[in-house]
Amino acid sequence: MDTFPYADWAEALEANGAIYTWANNNGAIYLLTALGSALFLVSMVHLIRNEDKSLNQAAARLAARDAAAPDAAPIGGE
Repeated sequence: MDTFPYADWAEALEANGAIYTWANNNGAIYLLTALGSALFLVSMVHLIRNEDKSLNQAAARLAARDAAAPDAAPIGGE
């Protein structure tokens, strides 16, 4: 059963115009693009800082463990 009232999408677009949100409002499109880009950059900075903090904590734990047992074999088993 075909319920599409047009012969093809070109005819539907011609009759109804664009079918996406804020079709003829470039300001809203630019605003959403800027907000999305800013959110991406903020999340990347947060991710990098969080990973750096976790890495530094792990390195400090390993250094403390190695300092507590100086005669233990290195992690690589050499």
